[in-house]
Amino acid sequence: MAYQVLYRTYRPSKFSEVVGQEYIVKTLLNAIRNNKIAHAYLFAGPRGTGKTSVAKLFAKAINCENFKDEACDECPNCKAYLQGNHPDIIELDAASNNSVDDVREIIEQVPYAPLLGKYKVYIIDEVHMLSAQAFNALLKTIEEPPAHVIFIFATTDPQKVIPTVLSRCQRYNFSKINLYEIKKRTMEILDKEKIAYEEKAVEEIARLAEGGMRDALSLLEQCLAYNPEKLTLEDVEHIFGLTSTAKEVELYKNIHEHKISEVITTIRNMYVQGMDTKRLAVDLLDIIKDVLVYSDEGKESLLVRLTPLEAQDIINSIPISQLYEDAGNLEEAISREKQNSNFLTYLELCLIRMADSGERKEVKKEAIKETVKEEKAEEAKEETKEEIKEEVKEEVKEEIKEEPVEEKQLEEEINESFVVEPETDFLLSILLDANKDLKVADQIIYNKLDLYAYDSEKRKFYQLLIGTDLFASNKDAIIVSGNTMQVNNINTKAMNEQLYRFINDEFGIDKMIYAIDENRKRELINLYKQTPREKRNQPVYVEKYKLTDDKKEQSPEEKLKSLFGDTLKIEE
Repeated sequence: MAYQVLYRTYRPSKFSEVVGQEYIVKTLLNAIRNNKIAHAYLFAGPRGTGKTSVAKLFAKAINCENFKDEACDECPNCKAYLQGNHPDIIELDAASNNSVDDVREIIEQVPYAPLLGKYKVYIIDEVHMLSAQAFNALLKTIEEPPAHVIFIFATTDPQKVIPTVLSRCQRYNFSKINLYEIKKRTMEILDKEKIAYEEKAVEEIARLAEGGMRDALSLLEQCLAYNPEKLTLEDVEHIFGLTSTAKEVELYKNIHEHKISEVITTIRNMYVQGMDTKRLAVDLLDIIKDVLVYSDEGKESLLVRLTPLEAQDIINSIPISQLYEDAGNLEEAISREKQNSNFLTYLELCLIRMADSGERKEVKKEAIKETVKEEKAEEAKEETKEEIKEEVKEEVKEEIKEEPVEEKQLEEEINESFVVEPETDFLLSILLDANKDLKVADQIIYNKLDLYAYDSEKRKFYQLLIGTDLFASNKDAIIVSGNTMQVNNINTKAMNEQLYRFINDEFGIDKMIYAIDENRKRELINLYKQTPREKRNQPVYVEKYKLTDDKKEQSPEEKLKSLFGDTLKIEE
């Protein structure tokens, strides 16, 4: 048998295999079950989202002799469809057959009854390519077709379909497929093909596909042609001239650490390796957008490029006002890309301006403080030496308190993002009170983390803990070890409280979680070994966050009061 490309091999053969178009599939299935099938349908949406596949499945299902939620694939109609020679399912590519004569051929065949199935189905792909004369010729037939004829039109550009045709069709808008659904389906195909892969590589392919499942499989096949044994992130980046998100995040942080020479060197090396400079600018803008979105309510489901850990790390190190300014600089640079023959130079200047912007703010703050000091010193010259000393002390205190308004606002914005690092003595006391039985019992958290890998609301906790190790556990606290970014995010006040509530709600574990890096882990182990046995297993106080008792049953009066307040009076 001749080789088939992946997107044809894994084209959906059942409605249950269609990815990302649940509401459309459900509507069509209900129409078939209730025998309420329209005479004309319009499937509109971006490329590679399943329009033609769903049209074919629908044509097979309505002609199936034993339909029950899915076509049986056993009756003569289904077998003819699977073999690709069903006489009553006719496909026409309007991109190459768009003349009046092509449409007239269809119109002449319409009156004839189906040869094998119940319905004669015409699937016209890229219908917007039909000429105006062809549309007009088809108009009357679409309006009053015979009972045995169904038209299904598919298009990526519904605006070009004339209104008189649109008004005679049931329209279904196919949306771009979610990043995580593309990723999940791609991993299922790789598992079926028994090909090893890196999850980050699959995620990058899903992002490049821009919502199209067919595009994702075409990109995947290109990568597997390069390396049939394993799909790696390095290969994906090399083939498509990409820069990893981690490198782009590091580049952005280096800009604000004022490592100009390192930033310029990195960009030029990327350029030599085939990087698209405009793509880099857009990626940096996407990163800033992700951080700003995440900084508002911390909703991980809205992130596109970054993980919650990466977003939180940038929030901790760069002020929100600076992110807005950087976004403006990058937008300006991107808008001028066509006007600059050498966009690399313009992008370098843009990044230097972004780095200088943050440094200028610090210089300005220092200059304001110096000016205030000089003005106060002039006013104090006429007073006595003792008064001058006292006044200078008071002035210094006031200067510390009265920071610029903008600085106060920034502090309020990131107040919940401060990393609270537990003291070593406190962590040691937890370790001394820990035992293996509690540690084994708490391992339930890690055993069930995979359940939340694709949960839009709780995925952030999966990404927060995955890769960390359960180091120690006592009756009130858990210590985990991980890399610096994970440690900082877990120990952040806001995230730590959310994590506490998560393990309490999902696993019934009422314990605080503290994170340490490898260096601190070794330090605690050494201190533990040096502690005499008689000082171990001593009780330790752990302060926990307050939990609301949501499970407590309320009386009817309490429920009414919680809903309407004191304004509602219940008369006996």
